[in-house]
Amino acid sequence: MATGDVVLSRRDPSRPAGRQLLEQVERQEARRARRDRRTTLLGRLAFGAVFFLGWELSSGRIVDQFFVSKPSAIAASLWAMATKELLFYHLQFTIIEATVGYLIGAVAGLIVGFALARVEVVYRIVEPFVVGFYGIPRIALAPLFILWFGIGISSKIAVAAVMVFFIVFINTIAGVRSAPPQLLQVARVMGASEWDLVRKVIFPAATPFIIAALQITVPQAMIGAIVGEFISSNRGVGHLISRAAGWLDTPGLFAGIFTLLVVVLVMNLGINLLGAHLMRWNPKHGSMRDVP
Repeated sequence: MATGDVVLSRRDPSRPAGRQLLEQVERQEARRARRDRRTTLLGRLAFGAVFFLGWELSSGRIVDQFFVSKPSAIAASLWAMATKELLFYHLQFTIIEATVGYLIGAVAGLIVGFALARVEVVYRIVEPFVVGFYGIPRIALAPLFILWFGIGISSKIAVAAVMVFFIVFINTIAGVRSAPPQLLQVARVMGASEWDLVRKVIFPAATPFIIAALQITVPQAMIGAIVGEFISSNRGVGHLISRAAGWLDTPGLFAGIFTLLVVVLVMNLGINLLGAHLMRWNPKHGSMRDVP
């Protein structure tokens, strides 16, 4: 160890040897992380290429194209929808419904979850009712919301919000209640205020639960919007998919599904970036410094 210290001190005598050794380890970890990311990306590309090539070759030979269309036919249908059927016009309504419903459901779930989890008596009173409401299939509420809010965009937003709310709400309660009681007691003894407890102890403990809920509910919000469009709508990607199903247009049906897949992936990427930012204090989630 002494020899290593001498070598490090020769590199930069003005800096402590321990600090240089730590930076060297960080650089090695950063290079390993970049190598793993490249390997993962190449693996995903290779898997996707093999999957779609196998799909293209098997459709019409192993599986009837009426049931599983070829990727080439789906791409042609997607292009036709984008150029002739105003795909982006319909897509904007679906994105608005899913995004607004997601934000309303997530914010409401966070606020109500934090409030109930911090008041033990109220939580014990409402817990059986919450469990009962959570057991109701949210999709079954879609016709009721259309009756209440009409066939416009409001009913689809309401369905998407309900799909998101309960998952975020329950995960938030679980996260808040996971804060170590001993740590809370020590913080109170040291004079921490209620706001300090929430900001420095409770929220960090609940963050992994909240991020997991936000990731899970991205497709749930999209499902809520699409179900609302299936039931009653003359616009949106759900309307295009429903129309394609009515016409027995398999390529058009798959084209609409792939459009939703891309939107969900983009939304999930945004949530992952938010989660990485909020969890940067955790070495398991925080990204290593980008050192060449």
